[in-house]
Amino acid sequence: MIKIAHLTTVDLSLRYLVLPQLEAAAEVGESIGISAPGPFVPEIEARGIVHIPLTASTRGMSITSDLRAMTQFWRALRRVQPDVVHTHNPKPGVYGRILSRVAGVPIVVNTVHGLYATPESPWMKRAVVYGLEAIASRFSDAELIQSPEDLDLLARRHIVAPAKLQLLGNGVDLERFNPSVAKARRADERRRLGVGEHEIVVGMVGRLVAEKGVPELIEAAAGLDTDIRVVIAGPSDPDKDDAIAPDLLVKGREAGVEFVGMRTDIESFYAGLDVFVLPSHREGFPRAAMEAAACGLPLVVTDIRGGRQVVDDGVNGILVPVMDPGALTAAIVSLARDADRRRAMAAASAEMAIERFDESRVVAIVMETYRRLAEEKGLAWKFHEDGEVSVRRAVPDDHTAIAALHAEMIGSGFLSSLGTPFLRELYRALIGSESGRVFVAEGSGRVVGFLAGTDDTGAFYKEFLRRRLVPAGLRLLPALLRPSTWRRLWETFRYGNHPSRARAELLSMAVAPAARGRGLGGELVTALLHAASKSGVPGMTVVVGADNDRALRLYHSNGFGAPVTMEVHRGSPSLELLWQPPDS
Repeated sequence: MIKIAHLTTVDLSLRYLVLPQLEAAAEVGESIGISAPGPFVPEIEARGIVHIPLTASTRGMSITSDLRAMTQFWRALRRVQPDVVHTHNPKPGVYGRILSRVAGVPIVVNTVHGLYATPESPWMKRAVVYGLEAIASRFSDAELIQSPEDLDLLARRHIVAPAKLQLLGNGVDLERFNPSVAKARRADERRRLGVGEHEIVVGMVGRLVAEKGVPELIEAAAGLDTDIRVVIAGPSDPDKDDAIAPDLLVKGREAGVEFVGMRTDIESFYAGLDVFVLPSHREGFPRAAMEAAACGLPLVVTDIRGGRQVVDDGVNGILVPVMDPGALTAAIVSLARDADRRRAMAAASAEMAIERFDESRVVAIVMETYRRLAEEKGLAWKFHEDGEVSVRRAVPDDHTAIAALHAEMIGSGFLSSLGTPFLRELYRALIGSESGRVFVAEGSGRVVGFLAGTDDTGAFYKEFLRRRLVPAGLRLLPALLRPSTWRRLWETFRYGNHPSRARAELLSMAVAPAARGRGLGGELVTALLHAASKSGVPGMTVVVGADNDRALRLYHSNGFGAPVTMEVHRGSPSLELLWQPPDS
């Protein structure tokens, strides 16, 4: 099975820069993310991606920390032995390429998200950055460049061998970021931001560092009328030398700027805006600006590499000079006072996003690059397991394999926290229950995927407690020592017995990484819904994590709709989707 590893500085980059590529890798083999540990690791692992922590990896400059990070990465390479290493960000992009080649990794790929020096930078900075890039690129097989301006520079200056260069571009999830989503969430978001109907909201998304143009936006805000509100969403970044100092944040608040911190529901944030602004000093291909364009917003962006790829000046936004608060103020005011121009630019942004910013195209280029390089090197990797995979009804002997797959693939879920022995009892009961519907995908003589559901969730829970209370309780003893387990058990039982719900429910589903990419998830769901239709089930629900986009797309494509926001377990936002037979 092929092993594909992505190396970044921090887990934030894995989550928000390359997650679709990690998920695509998981569909053809084992997907590995390597970065500093952080708050996004559980979400990454919940999507079937292995995370390897580099505890010494930091965004800031520290020779001691950087050397320790390199040592940790070297040990990870020797232990995991990946087939592909794909590097990102400035520091990992340099040491990651060199160490991967020295370690004998067959394929080494790097993405240039934006050269750390531009043609306008001081000559010393350009010499260092271009020199390091020239050295590191000698150790890679392919260089994927997001910005066409960077591609031109690297080729024209002979920094990278032309045969290695390929334009990648950048993209966002157009299902998540689109004008329809923005329109549906606009009223709720503006109430959340506390703005009136006739106020103009100008928003920025980015880390609170000087390089993102935060000081200029604060100065520009001081010159705006009181009906124009400025809101900035983004985390602090204290490891960076240009982190925004506390006194400047105070100055910003005095100028009327509201700092709302990190927003994971960033599509909702865009919904509340009238104008998006990004006054960065340097960008590669700015994701936030693409997201805002896809949501149908007019943009005010600095006239830099990356900004010029997202804004056609005068068409879907305005380009302003770098570090020019006056020009920034004038551009914001001109859009705030012209609703017709905002509407025209908003429509142009949405159209541009469809044409240029589809992340599925970016993922396709990345995966095709791996395949092309493997073919050129004569590497005969198997992207999938041999043999046919078939879907069938589960039998009692399958309960052990299903429990193990659940524990491995849904490791962050509540049921997994109860332990694999309990899961075996649960699936043994589901398979043997009259109301249980469990299907497995079998390939090469073993279970590689499963789906479990019931015709009546409340009835199954009651039957489970009546018949399996003693053996299940014994398996639960270690988990019951945690007070939170009792609360979440009660929340689960209460949800399953709520009288307002459709009684039938799709409870859980997982497919092993090596078996992904064959449409097995769809086949399993189809098998369940076919059986439910034959038995006359009037409707079926499924609860999905609110941020689990992959699962939501799968269920939507199989007829689940009418999403309702809810929480089975306190503090875990979810969506409940409903399926009904076609003739109902």
